[in-house]
Amino acid sequence: MTGAFRFIFSSIVTVLLLFTFTARNALAIHVVAGPMIGSVTPDSARVWIQLSTSDRVKVRCFDVTTGQQVSAMGMTVLGPPPFIVDAALNDLLPDHDYRISLAVNGKPLALPEPMVIIHTVPAYGSYKPVHIAFGSCADTGVFRSRAIWQSIEQLQPQAFIFAGNTAYLPRRLSRFPYTYIHAYNFILARYDQARMFGGLRKLFSVCPVYATWDDRDFGTPHCDSSFVFKHDSFLAFEQFWPNPSYGSGATLGTFCHFRISDVAFFLLDDRSFRINPTNKSRGKMLGSRQLAWLKRHLLRSTATFKVIVDGDQMLSDYPGHESWGNFPNERRQFIDWIFGHNVSGVVFLSGHRRFGELTRRETNPNGLDQYPLYDLTSSSLAARVIPANQMLAWPNARRIGAPVFEHNFGFVNVGGPPGNRHITLQLRNAQGNVVLSKTILASALQGQ
Repeated sequence: MTGAFRFIFSSIVTVLLLFTFTARNALAIHVVAGPMIGSVTPDSARVWIQLSTSDRVKVRCFDVTTGQQVSAMGMTVLGPPPFIVDAALNDLLPDHDYRISLAVNGKPLALPEPMVIIHTVPAYGSYKPVHIAFGSCADTGVFRSRAIWQSIEQLQPQAFIFAGNTAYLPRRLSRFPYTYIHAYNFILARYDQARMFGGLRKLFSVCPVYATWDDRDFGTPHCDSSFVFKHDSFLAFEQFWPNPSYGSGATLGTFCHFRISDVAFFLLDDRSFRINPTNKSRGKMLGSRQLAWLKRHLLRSTATFKVIVDGDQMLSDYPGHESWGNFPNERRQFIDWIFGHNVSGVVFLSGHRRFGELTRRETNPNGLDQYPLYDLTSSSLAARVIPANQMLAWPNARRIGAPVFEHNFGFVNVGGPPGNRHITLQLRNAQGNVVLSKTILASALQGQ
């Protein structure tokens, strides 16, 4: 073998070995996204992790104080992708800190920083302070700044709620693939891309995250239940958000509820059952089955405050723009039901509009046993904000204070001793500064 040939042969072998080593490492299993803390109760927690491939997985949970393992869950993560770990960890203590570890095929797998600390919520009979953050419209594929997410993280909320538009699907149906299976994979890819945004990683590790959808993560703008790929959208959404439940019984949807101390949260689905109004029909936004579920749980709830979260505004009336005001019969019947059944402490949170505001529906002047209703709208977290000059053409007679024309998030604080609780509704800008605030006594949210 000549020297030149030996050199060429040696170079080829080196390249092949390097290719084999690179390919083998590329195939090595790793965490694609997460970990994310999902639904948390006083004695349980869900943890969501996306892996690069399928395999046998075990998630362990350890008491931060003692270092002792208190819970574990094993499962086989199956394909096709995305390869999702959704682990339910039980036998936890209320108001307590836990950390997790992950093993794949019996071997420990390092989790990305920052370390996930799960803090369980206080026991349901307690009256400890509650502080949660929420917002809507997160087009993180375009708006890449991490500032607003860092401001939310620094407040260390007990939960974060995405009130719609957690990702953005195409504006036109013609941009979706033609078949159901291809559309499903296409929607999954959009969620996958949104989950890769680094600005969300720390938020997902510091507090439980809950989500419901609106038009842009359900389908095309302003679409209703006739959207052709609605079932594919639902399956994709369910993969990426570990909510406490999805609907009730045979009625599937993104509606669910959870509780922290004496505050109950009800997330609504304003798309799955929606029938947009026409000249021949008043339509509906929430539908009878979802409303029956909501009424049932409101009647059972012993919470001081009952916070209802929806992607669309609930109390404002902007002609030609999406809100529950476009379905006046459904809205009026529900509000009459609240006061007719003496349901106290109802507050609304909403999104969608790409500006922020606080709306108040005053008591009925006819002397009915009613109290003021409030709707705090937060939008956008990370999407184009409507210019102020455009908004001035849309008056809201029920608005309190000035509208907010910058990226914003909502922050809700509940405090005070038993019998004298209060709730503070805030909007904060991307730097975390308070730009709107209203404190309401629990005693002011009760019928006479």
